[in-house]
Amino acid sequence: MSPYLHSRLRRQVGFTLVELLVVIAIIGILVGLLLPAVQAAREAARRMSCSNNMKQIGLALHMHHGTLRRFPSQREQTTAPVPSAEQSFYRWGPLALLTPYLEQSAIYDAIDLKKPLYLFSMGPPPAVITHPDLGDEVAMSVPTFLCPSDVHERVSPEWGATNYHANNGTAQDGGVYVDCDGLFYIDSRKGFRDILDGSSNTAAFCETLVGSGLADSTRGVANLGSERVTASVWNAAAPTIEDSWCLDDSSPVIFSRGEKWADGSVNDSGYHHLRSPNALENDCYSRYASTKSGRSRHVGGVTVLIADGSVRFVTDSIDGQTWRWIGSIADRQVVPEF
Repeated sequence: MSPYLHSRLRRQVGFTLVELLVVIAIIGILVGLLLPAVQAAREAARRMSCSNNMKQIGLALHMHHGTLRRFPSQREQTTAPVPSAEQSFYRWGPLALLTPYLEQSAIYDAIDLKKPLYLFSMGPPPAVITHPDLGDEVAMSVPTFLCPSDVHERVSPEWGATNYHANNGTAQDGGVYVDCDGLFYIDSRKGFRDILDGSSNTAAFCETLVGSGLADSTRGVANLGSERVTASVWNAAAPTIEDSWCLDDSSPVIFSRGEKWADGSVNDSGYHHLRSPNALENDCYSRYASTKSGRSRHVGGVTVLIADGSVRFVTDSIDGQTWRWIGSIADRQVVPEF
């Protein structure tokens, strides 16, 4: 072969710049096509994990009922197993009261449900503090209590958070914490006998979002940001929830929802059926009442544990009246498919 032909063949080995750019473009298109599919597959796996968490809670709920012939309360107060002076500090929530029946023996072995969650300390300064024997235990993060799709896993280092909250009813009475129409409220101790609408038509738990832990702000400012979904309007002294302050942009907001899986405060472990899932309206709280929606990072809806132990994905587009009907245990309405 002549030197000229040999040199020409050597120059033809490899890619031209145009060919290289075409290959890069093709790879970019393939990645663009595959990435949404990969993300969708990951979200499907996270949603399945969320559903499995709910199923474990549902199993524990039924085991609790099988043992005690009732469900736990949102929190015990007059029925708390402590001296009367400590009853308001007992505060253990439904998830904590279910730990003896969950596959979380390490937590149950660590906490003592016969002790109040809080104590009053003379200080100085005087304050309500976490029981000193329980600080490390209630700070534990429990995977079963967390939805893997949420971007927040903890609000504060002192407390383990939760996405799974107990049904406190429709809040159509102003959201007060006692004698609610849901399955859980203070000293509720409801059983299957009390679910007159049928256990297959009544919600027990729903997922909602863990707070971001941002500094307190106002409703108007909070609703301009991406964390509006975790902003909760706060009015400490209000006896009931009223639009006059709940929808006021100057009202203060907090970002601590779902902070404490151990605590029976509705801010920490309860929710309502007043508004449809992932409602645009902010949740609202006081020391005496609240309205709090089911919320999730899943696309299009929330995972709900039904009182019969089944788990369903309920879409944001569910009829509002149907959503309220499944939030009540005894409205005696015929619930359509949801």
